[in-house]
Amino acid sequence: MTGKRRKQRRVSGSHLLGMMIAVAAFALLFVMLSYAVTPARYDISVGQPAPTTLKAAKDVEDRLTTDKLRQDAANAVKSIYIYDDTAAEEVKASLTEGLAGLKAALGGEIAEDGETPAGTDMAALGSVDAAELDSVFADTVDGVYQLMGSHLEQSGVEGALDTLKTRLTDAGHDAELAEAMVEVASEYIRPNYYYDEAATEAVREAERDKVAPVTRIKGEVIVSDGEIVTQAQYQMLYTLGMINESSYDLWLYLGIALLVITLIFSVALYLYMFEPMIYGRTKKLAILAIISVIVILCCIAAREVNVYIMPVTLGVLLISLLVSRRTALFVNIPLAIMASTLAASGGSLLNMTTYTVVISSLVSGTVALRVLKVRQSRVQVLLAGVAAGLSCVVATFAVRLISSAAVMETLFISLYSGISGVLAGLLCIAITPAFEAIFNVVTTTRLIELSNPNHPLLRRLLLEAPGTYHHSIIVANLAEAAAVEVGANGLLARVGAYYHDVGKINRAAYFTENQLNDNPHDRTDPRVSTAIITAHVKDGLQLLREYRLPEEIRHISASHHGTSPVIFFYNKSLTENGEANINDFRYPGPKPRTKEEAIVMLADTVEAASRSLPSPDAEALRALIEKLVRAKTDDGQLDESPLSFADVSKINAAFVTVLSGAFHERVEYPNVEIPKEDQA
Repeated sequence: MTGKRRKQRRVSGSHLLGMMIAVAAFALLFVMLSYAVTPARYDISVGQPAPTTLKAAKDVEDRLTTDKLRQDAANAVKSIYIYDDTAAEEVKASLTEGLAGLKAALGGEIAEDGETPAGTDMAALGSVDAAELDSVFADTVDGVYQLMGSHLEQSGVEGALDTLKTRLTDAGHDAELAEAMVEVASEYIRPNYYYDEAATEAVREAERDKVAPVTRIKGEVIVSDGEIVTQAQYQMLYTLGMINESSYDLWLYLGIALLVITLIFSVALYLYMFEPMIYGRTKKLAILAIISVIVILCCIAAREVNVYIMPVTLGVLLISLLVSRRTALFVNIPLAIMASTLAASGGSLLNMTTYTVVISSLVSGTVALRVLKVRQSRVQVLLAGVAAGLSCVVATFAVRLISSAAVMETLFISLYSGISGVLAGLLCIAITPAFEAIFNVVTTTRLIELSNPNHPLLRRLLLEAPGTYHHSIIVANLAEAAAVEVGANGLLARVGAYYHDVGKINRAAYFTENQLNDNPHDRTDPRVSTAIITAHVKDGLQLLREYRLPEEIRHISASHHGTSPVIFFYNKSLTENGEANINDFRYPGPKPRTKEEAIVMLADTVEAASRSLPSPDAEALRALIEKLVRAKTDDGQLDESPLSFADVSKINAAFVTVLSGAFHERVEYPNVEIPKEDQA
């Protein structure tokens, strides 16, 4: 398998592990948050006394009361009708025309099979003389016109025809003739006042919408202890999921799931864009996930005492110590949001309690990071917790004053909030050693332990390769001074320099600093010599793993030569063989990817070369250092590191300062015989 394929396989495996960590973190956080915000469930029945006083765990609508009020509002709306003011004239015209045709039919002006108005009693009309016929026709038209002059509904048509019949008989017309005319009029008369169902329903719906939902806000009593439970109260408790036989609040759980997914995705996106060194390291991702779970667990436990003492700042402290400061500052945001969810207890996030928790957590986290920047000792962690607590007091007091004029109550709440920072510092001190032991991570305490000269591996280096040991001490001084100048971790750079060359223990005699009068390379082929020299990187990694040194130290050792060529043996091969491939004389890499790794590489190069100067004054040292650093830059050894040109200038100046002190001139001691001490 080629190196490229192996790398692709490692990357895909790392992504798979990262996905598994994210899924595990989601599952744990979802379960914890769901458990924390799910209300208790009770055996409750309508018409029975409540077993205890039950309050709304979140804003809930009283649907039965709301529906009744809305229906009452709709019922109060009167029906809407449409009046057709043209119907009377149209019916009058149609009826007049119809009667004219009927008159013509009675006069024999149409054939026997001609049409007459349906239902017309021709026999009754045929016995009437012309004058009577004209009179009854005129009275019928006038009567229908008058009846349609008012609001005539469909249900009133039959009554209108009866009225017409009465009017005709009252006018002196024969009852049979009046009946016949009513039959004729029934074909033409129609309602002119219609019920508008669509318009009526629209107004009723508008009235329903005007009725605001009857809502019990979070914390409001729904039913008191011993009170007889009504149907409306039962329905609200059922909606809140507080009744044993009720279904679970699926929308609540869906909201929690989406919130956790969004927060985890935001952290992953941040790491991918701005912290690739963390995004690609499974151990760092696992530490982040575990810290998040621990913080939420501690917040759930603290919430049982008081919601304001939840130690959200614990996440900032732990992540700053175990992962990185910038990551701690960002992850503090989703941790604060999840803590505010716990403060809401399943209710709306938009209330003063949750708002206070978010603001105080963000402020205290930033303050804690600033205090912890100076020195990451256990005392400093505790001081950071105290500073975070004080900032919580101020932030909480300020936020609560916005919504409350009760100064004493606000002050009391603020003092509770101050406990959260101190609690976070104490928990961080207690938890950090467990992470150091389980994950073998770098912390200030761990680095101090590794810098002890009595560490077994350093002791071996001193005894088996003393020249390399002393070289490492000077490199450590150079690295720490340069790291401090560019804002890197000076202690990490120093300890990494202590161990960067431990691989030389296996073949100490092949390295110049450990040789006395014999150099075995004089009798060795340049390619073999190169293989022996470059092998000390691999041998060192093996020793570092054997002694369980942290990953950061191993990375410094692995990259302290990058892919630089072993120039001496490359030149020797050219001299002896006339040709050579430079790639055959390079270290295996990788190149430095952090400031500390790059600084140790440059310090190692500068220290080794500076010993060859015949007169190492400040100017000579400066020229040599700039030349060596420029050569590393031109060879691309710093391409993957975050060092800027300004950083490189500061590093060069720090190297000159340290080496000038190491090569300072000494006064030659005179050869004088010292008299014996006077015993008197």
